[in-house]
Order: sequence, then C-alpha cells, then structure tokens
Amino acid sequence: MRIFLPAAVWALGALLSTSAWSQTTLRIQDYPGLGNFLVRVANANGLCEKNGVKCELRTIPQAPLGLQTLLSGDIDISFTPPEVLVQAVNKGAELKVLGSGAREPVFFLMAAEGLATPNADKGYPAVMQDFKGKKVGVTARGSAAEFQLVEMLRGAKMTADDVTIVAVGAPNTAFPAISNKQIDGLILFTPMDGFCEVSKACRVVVDPRRGQGPADIVKGSGAAVVTVARADYAGKNAAALEGYGRAMREAEKITQDPANFAAMLKLAQETFKINAPGGDKVLEISLRNNLKSFKYDVDPAALQHIAETMQRGGQIDKVVDTGKLLAR
Repeated sequence: MRIFLPAAVWALGALLSTSAWSQTTLRIQDYPGLGNFLVRVANANGLCEKNGVKCELRTIPQAPLGLQTLLSGDIDISFTPPEVLVQAVNKGAELKVLGSGAREPVFFLMAAEGLATPNADKGYPAVMQDFKGKKVGVTARGSAAEFQLVEMLRGAKMTADDVTIVAVGAPNTAFPAISNKQIDGLILFTPMDGFCEVSKACRVVVDPRRGQGPADIVKGSGAAVVTVARADYAGKNAAALEGYGRAMREAEKITQDPANFAAMLKLAQETFKINAPGGDKVLEISLRNNLKSFKYDVDPAALQHIAETMQRGGQIDKVVDTGKLLAR
C-alpha cells in the first residue's frame, strides 16, 4: 500500500536532506587577530549553513604549519600566503586555490621604539639600511613573512645576512618581543599595526598596503592570502566547496558595506579579545586598516606574479603555473 504524504511534508524532507542531513563540515585554518575574517562573518550570519556546509575554524598561527596540517588531512582548507603555497607546489604538493580572504598585502615592517631610523623620512628602500646588523622578527622560519623580509632587503641591495632573522610567532607573542626590545624590528600582520599605534612600542616604517616597498610585493595585491584545499579533496567535495564559495561571497558583501562597520567591529571583538590596555582600540585600528582587503576572488595575474618573483629570487627552482592551481 502506498502512503501519500502532504506536499509540505515532502518539502520539509527535501529541505532536511539538503541541509542538516547532508551538511559537510569544513575544517578551516584561522589565525589570531582578525584572522580568516570572511569565515567569521559567514558563521555569524548563518551563511555557511545556508549554503549546505558547516565552517569550523581551527586556529593555527603559522602558515607553514597550516599547510602541513592540510596535507596531513587534519584540516580541509588552509588560509595561506601564496609564498608558502607555491613553495609546497614546487616540491610536488597537489593543491587547489579556492579563493582569497585577504587580497591586499598583509605583512608590514615595524621598528621598535628607540631604534634609530635616520633614513625613515626617506622611505623605502633607504629605511632598510637602519636594520643592518639588527634582529628582525618573523612569524616562523620559512614563512611568507620571512620571504617578504628578504624581498624588502633585496630591493634595498641588501641580503638576509645583513640582519638576524628571529622566529617570534603571532602577534600575541611578537608584541612582547618587540616591546621588550628582544628584537629591533618585526615584519608581521595585523593587529600589530594597532598595537604599535596605541602602545607606541613600535612604529610601521614600510607598509605595502599603502604602496610602500618593493614593486614585486606591491604587485602581489589581489592575492595576498588564499584559501587552499588538497586537489584530491577538492575533486571529491566539489559541491561542498562551491557552497563554501557562495557563503564567502555573501560574507564579502556584508563586510564591505560601510553601514556594517559597527557590526564588524563587534564581531571582531567577540572573536578575538585583546587583554591589554587599549585592546578594543587596537582592534578597531586594525579592522579599519584591513577591511577593504576582505574579499574572496583571487587576482590570477597577482598570484602568478608572486610565483615568478619567488623563482627570480631563488626561493623555488622553477616557475609554478598558478593558473593550473585555480579551482574552476
């Protein structure tokens, strides 16, 4: 005997089968600070679930470690600068670029308070001479921060041997290092710009977000940090990753609407608390400085330029065709 159910019941069953019942959980890399902000906005507005996925953020504060975790299968999407991606692909890793998350350059060079910078008024490249013989912090050895520091030095006709490079981690550990004069300079990401402005313990001296620095870094604008999946995972989970992409583009629209700034600041404060004097102001400054960067589409020309720059600089032994990495 056939049982005929009302249309509303069939509709409910279809809805459940395409949402809660078939929802794919995506384990996604995040960073301290503003981090993978588009995912945070998507989660706050239910956009991942709306598009059939669950976006689960995992804090991994270093890009090389994040990519290693991706390749081991412990996360599904890494959030990484192209320099780390391209180096992995050059060594044989099979990866796909899904989109962006921070299109503008994310790293900037700071000088510790008290460090003499007689060339600062001359701007880049002259100011790099003020770091000769000094200790300069990066997130980790082999990180994009180190790659970009080396590029800044090269543009000033210097080499990595002209400074001592020190791994200091993310902003929560890097700020004590520079404020306590354990290092003389630092190349890192937000909210270090906010920390510097509020505490006066450091100051930004080269800011590629404002067009400062080597042309090869500035030309990377449009592909500063990308979201990456393993090629095999992308092939098997195309529908889920398409849903993820839709959620990120919807989050971008919310993020880029000036009328939503107060809500974005509230979200930033809820998802990353700075337990230091002026912490809320630090986060506000950092959000204003970086808000326009939170967009999903990658500029293919910028991504390819970064790969070519790395090959010219000897960081990889052959040019990687990044067009083949872009998920279609």
